[in-house]
Amino acid sequence: MFSKISSVMLEHVPQHLLHAYNLYDRTAKTGITNTCNYPHKVVTVDVEGNCMLCGCDGWLPISAGKIESFNDLEDVWQTDVAKQLQQDIDSKKFTWCSVDACGIRKQNQIKQQYFISVNVDESCNLACPSCRSSKINRTSGNEYESRLLKTRHLVKLINKFDHPMEIMMSGNGDPLASLIYRPLLLEMEPRDNIKIRMLTNGLLLKKLLPSMKIKQSIKYLDISMDAGDKETYEVVRLGGSWKVLLDNLDYIKEHVDAEVTLKFVFQKRNLDSLDNFVKLLEKYQFLGNVTPLEDWNSMPDFAEHDILNPEHLLYETAKAKIDSYKGHPLFLYQGGAW
Repeated sequence: MFSKISSVMLEHVPQHLLHAYNLYDRTAKTGITNTCNYPHKVVTVDVEGNCMLCGCDGWLPISAGKIESFNDLEDVWQTDVAKQLQQDIDSKKFTWCSVDACGIRKQNQIKQQYFISVNVDESCNLACPSCRSSKINRTSGNEYESRLLKTRHLVKLINKFDHPMEIMMSGNGDPLASLIYRPLLLEMEPRDNIKIRMLTNGLLLKKLLPSMKIKQSIKYLDISMDAGDKETYEVVRLGGSWKVLLDNLDYIKEHVDAEVTLKFVFQKRNLDSLDNFVKLLEKYQFLGNVTPLEDWNSMPDFAEHDILNPEHLLYETAKAKIDSYKGHPLFLYQGGAW
């Protein structure tokens, strides 16, 4: 019975997410007592309009349908695939879930309100090696037009959705650097039921944020930087300028009313930069979030840089470095248990 269901679900894995699907165990789990309501409340919309019922499309890469096929946002959670995933996760089997990545083994994963993660375009003004092998910037062509149509349809669905909702953009590109995200930034109506979590490299905030009518809806601002000093930053964030980043952090501190979190993907190249990163948190009084490196198929030598793998030669050094900041009021490590 399981193999039959698994085979059916495999048909709903988007081609571009097969690599992510094969990274983790996709069989029924045992011993998990924590609860997850994400398949009832969460959707991630990817570059093809696929709707995955998890905060990360790579952790549960099974499409419940295409965003352009829905007349109302509520319908996303009512498809046959959605119902199967809900039943499986409600019964704590977590068959198709990446349970060692999402945190369900350690604590409940509960959303009190609806949550949309918008990943409709990978375009970015940087080419970070942990994310991609070259810069991606779509500005024309059939694929550009197709994604733009999907995004505009998503905006229409959001604008008539009445339930409390948090919108995150973006998990796979930079919403400020992407033309495909412009409808979300310029056509989405600021409404009382909507809170926005924006994930960006921060380099364009000072330039673009003042002209966005949804500025006041941005309640959470996550800035990915992966470093605490100029030398490391300009290696791990290819194309970025440390001076421009600091200028934007100064602007945010003075002019943006949002909870700010600086993001740090821990890897071999920035091992010695973590101390400076914490000093930066203390300077600005921003929160800090440190996560393990994940394999997005962009680094052919991924294992060499994955220092939080227990088999890595630098694992004990990396572990000790993180342990030294446990209890720090601004520092959060979000990864596997030791």
